[in-house]
Amino acid sequence: MKDMQNTMNDGIGSNNNGPALPPNPEAARRTVPSDVDNGRNSVKVVKEQGKHALHNVDGSQSLDEPNVHPGLAIRAALGMITILLLVLMAVVLLLPIPSWLADPANGGLGVASRQVSQTDLTYYCPSRMALSDSEKYGDSAFQQSEGDIASSARFAAFGSVYQATVGTVGAGSEADSKTLTGDDSVNGAGVKTYSGSVDKGSNAFEARLLKAKSGTGAAASVASWASVGDLKGLSASTCVTPSLEQDFLLGPTTTGSTQQLSVANFSGKPTSLEIRIWSTKHGSPLQLSTGNVLNVGAHAEATQELSAAAPGNEALFVTVKSKETPIAAVVRNIELDGLSAKGSDYVAPLMPSAKRQYLPGISADDEVKLMARSARSTDLTLSWVDDQGDARAKTEHLDAGKVSIVELGKAPQNVSGLRTEADESVDVAAKVVRSSQSDTDFTYVDSAGAFAESAIVQPDHTDGTLSLLNTSSESAKAALRGYDASGNPVGDKDIDVPANAGLNIDAKDVGADAVMYTLKGDKRIVMGMRLKLQSGDDELSSVATAYLSASGLEPQSRKVWVQQDAGIVH
Repeated sequence: MKDMQNTMNDGIGSNNNGPALPPNPEAARRTVPSDVDNGRNSVKVVKEQGKHALHNVDGSQSLDEPNVHPGLAIRAALGMITILLLVLMAVVLLLPIPSWLADPANGGLGVASRQVSQTDLTYYCPSRMALSDSEKYGDSAFQQSEGDIASSARFAAFGSVYQATVGTVGAGSEADSKTLTGDDSVNGAGVKTYSGSVDKGSNAFEARLLKAKSGTGAAASVASWASVGDLKGLSASTCVTPSLEQDFLLGPTTTGSTQQLSVANFSGKPTSLEIRIWSTKHGSPLQLSTGNVLNVGAHAEATQELSAAAPGNEALFVTVKSKETPIAAVVRNIELDGLSAKGSDYVAPLMPSAKRQYLPGISADDEVKLMARSARSTDLTLSWVDDQGDARAKTEHLDAGKVSIVELGKAPQNVSGLRTEADESVDVAAKVVRSSQSDTDFTYVDSAGAFAESAIVQPDHTDGTLSLLNTSSESAKAALRGYDASGNPVGDKDIDVPANAGLNIDAKDVGADAVMYTLKGDKRIVMGMRLKLQSGDDELSSVATAYLSASGLEPQSRKVWVQQDAGIVH
């Protein structure tokens, strides 16, 4: 053992058999020798900075693990985990979600429909008839005169109506507004009503419904009359509902005839109108001498002389389109022959064009002139309708775009209306003239719509005849009800109209005091009313004539479809 120890000591002190000691004193000072003798061998342990060097007896050297603090290892591990989590989050955010992870749409397409109904109704009731030019020129014996012109208007709201009011267009004050009065119950048998005149200007009639349902709605009309002057005769119109486009078929714009367009805008923003006119001469729109644009201010009216825009024509088809808001329009047609009045009337907008149309309100001995226009060439067949059915009167070819005039002459006895049929959609209106030896008057009768429930309101100082046409090939039943000026029911009448036939009913047969009428059926009967003037002048009363169309008492509804998709959008 002593020899072995000496040998090891010799090795440490020399460079022959073992590793040399550090050559400089500093290194020697860092090395601390230690002898370990376990009885079998001896190992010198050399401690250096940060590690243990083990020198075996054979001179070989092994290194022990570094002396690392446990806290440093934990922090290093947590740092690595944080980095991995951040990388994973970045990958999730940047890559698209797999389709198998997205929730599928629930219930397939998920299509649902909703019925949207209008509960606020507005009507335009034009002011009384007036001359386009009221200035006085030349000798008083040759000056134009409106004579003893007067007017009346009646307004009615039927069914579930919360409130209905009438005011002057553009007045801008509720103090001018009148509220309709009458039965306030939701299911009451009466109606709310008000009557007055349109001498001071056009009226805006507004009704707010509690509920949109059949039998609920409003109707109104105006009338204007004179026994002397250039407006001698009777003029009347059902009040007009606003829309973005309104169309008219009008009579001549030759010498002595004026056609004044009057437009009302009830909205709070102004609008610009585009006016287009077709005539009997051309299938394309005319170049108007006054331009084809009419501006209407907010809550205001505007007029344009169509007889000046398109003079010298026998008939016109006019479209009025609003670019911004719905508008309501009528045309005042006045005809003179020298110094003689030949009648006047309001012309209301047409119903939508159709292949088959019905015109109630034509009576025996009327001189009937039908105006028709189709966008495509077609043949138009006209038939008289009476209490026995219908009878063909005439067939006329219509050129595309042009206005055609069909002279039908005097209407036969017992006639209550006219039916038109074509292979293409057609716009139609009839100009009806009644004459005596000294007086002449005319009115316009347009096609009527069929409603499950409808109403007609008759102005004061007039008498009326209800005209009912069955539009089906089977007999149709309906119920008429009359109301007095206070809105109380005063009479009922059940009617049965034969297939393809028509009936004329004196309005007083429904109720002696009736001035408002409702018709309840099954959408197969159309209704209109011919008016005559209550006057002491029997000759004038026999020719003074006007026509009122029926207003539907049905919800003005649209169906809206909604498609739901519960899937995740990515």
